[in-house]
Amino acid sequence: MKKGFRILKFKKAKAVFEVRSLNKSFDGRPILKNLSLKVYPGEVCGLLGPNGAGKSTLFNIAIGADSPDSGKIFINNKLINEIPIHLRAKEGLGYLPQTRSLFNLSTYDNLFGLCQLHIKDTKKQKEETKRLLSEFNLEHLASINASVLSGGEAKRLSLARLMINNPKIVLLDELFSMVDPIIIQEMQKYIMKIQSMGVSCLLTDHNVSNLFDSTDRNYVINEGSIIAEGTSRDLIKNADVIKSYLGAGFTYK
Repeated sequence: MKKGFRILKFKKAKAVFEVRSLNKSFDGRPILKNLSLKVYPGEVCGLLGPNGAGKSTLFNIAIGADSPDSGKIFINNKLINEIPIHLRAKEGLGYLPQTRSLFNLSTYDNLFGLCQLHIKDTKKQKEETKRLLSEFNLEHLASINASVLSGGEAKRLSLARLMINNPKIVLLDELFSMVDPIIIQEMQKYIMKIQSMGVSCLLTDHNVSNLFDSTDRNYVINEGSIIAEGTSRDLIKNADVIKSYLGAGFTYK
């Protein structure tokens, strides 16, 4: 499902998420090299690149699971390098990993339990849980244990949980992996729903066409550095991107 619109002129606003001159090595091997990127309010931005290019390392540093050797990360122009994971979430950073990360509880309790942590009033906790069940088409699954949800259902629940903390930006790692094409189309609709809530997204996936269908702008990373940025139309014409990632036979309409 190709995205039917583009929100224009993001750059009139300040970046909601910025990575500035990030460097990271493991055992002397450089993984990220002076990497910089920006995501603007309400923007869905793609991050493309081959395996080992540094995408997961970037996300791990952004959420606080790893520390950079040098460089800075900002949310709404606030430096978050030194603050722990839970405080980064309070600043507006959400993260959906590749791996399934739901609690061994019912669908309802997966949402309600987190609402209890973030919302003080009991009535509002229940109202928010009910709203999210409805927004992400989970009402009929409320009593079902999350461990038996299908891949698409589990991803919907994971996206719903991200919204509890009112994020400013969400990092979505391989959202389209291991689900059927019809579920991919469903996930694309929910990305647009999240965007309509005013939340920015930074999205990775190896299915380039699916990612291009979902994004407003993209970065391409290779060997730890950004080699190109732009719309899908820009990138499919970029010689460096074709050579290092897309290949000469790639087509996108």
